[in-house]
Amino acid sequence: MGNQFIPFIRAVGRGDKLKRDLTYDEAREAMRQLLTGGASAAQAGAFLMTQRVKGESADEVRAFTDTVREEFATPLTPNVRDLIDLVTPYNGKTRTAQLAPALAVVLVAAGFPVLLHGGDDVPTKPGVTVKHVLAGLGQPVDLTPAEASRRLEQRGIAYIDVANFAPQYDKLTPLRREFGLRTVLNTVEKFLNPANAPYQFSGFFHANYVERIRATQTGRMTSYIIQGEEGSVEMAAGRRTRIFNTDKQNDLTLDPSAVGLPERQRIEVGATVKEHVAINRAVLSGERGAAADQVAFSAGTILYLLGLESDVACGFAWVRRLLASGAAAQILE
Repeated sequence: MGNQFIPFIRAVGRGDKLKRDLTYDEAREAMRQLLTGGASAAQAGAFLMTQRVKGESADEVRAFTDTVREEFATPLTPNVRDLIDLVTPYNGKTRTAQLAPALAVVLVAAGFPVLLHGGDDVPTKPGVTVKHVLAGLGQPVDLTPAEASRRLEQRGIAYIDVANFAPQYDKLTPLRREFGLRTVLNTVEKFLNPANAPYQFSGFFHANYVERIRATQTGRMTSYIIQGEEGSVEMAAGRRTRIFNTDKQNDLTLDPSAVGLPERQRIEVGATVKEHVAINRAVLSGERGAAADQVAFSAGTILYLLGLESDVACGFAWVRRLLASGAAAQILE
């Protein structure tokens, strides 16, 4: 075991003059060996860290993602239209409110089924995740691919854990915890799109990384990268948010003042899951405030990007009315 993996480490791990990006085919084989035991734990760690130092190329990220999706993941097959793959960092949040669950429910109330996915204790930080909040809201978070597919058909919203649709990929998580740093896998998991959804909205933090991953997005019809709160999909009031489309044609920079949110609104939420659950429940029950504004701004923007509204302001106003009507709260019931 391991001798065949050494060339991949050498390719990416040599000095500045000799290191190189892997070709697409090489990167696919490297990921294949990582997931089938073709590399020792030491070799896998060395490879992931040297990849981080070198900087992953677009072809490498695309190859890693394609390999996991096509060879090591059980796809969901829901019979639904206009499905959204709403992608948040698997490692959760530590400084801001985890509002993606409320955002997802609003989108469902607006007529778009939503799939969320994540994992347990994924590095680099032990944050409050979508899974934590959904469980606190009484939603099932240990579904099989078949069960998640049925739930999307029946309820319009589902969460699936990476351990349940890509278990071999998930087996790398304990090794990743030992690094204390992000690796290319933090990017790959965002593009797994377990149900091959036509629409994908994923959160990232570093704008200078976008050009390397723009073409890696996996929405069948269109994909957007949102430079949101803590690298997630929530768009903050009082701060410009950049959104990147797959082909650069529909990139935009959101100005919250255009919808009447000119100042940064502080959302008071603590570090416990219970507090994040409570703030999501309050938003969905129609309670006004900074958190509700952020959800309305984020959902309204997505509805605009999907062509349901003529501009972001109209989307923002529509979501506010939807929340006030109680339609979103009914989704959870």
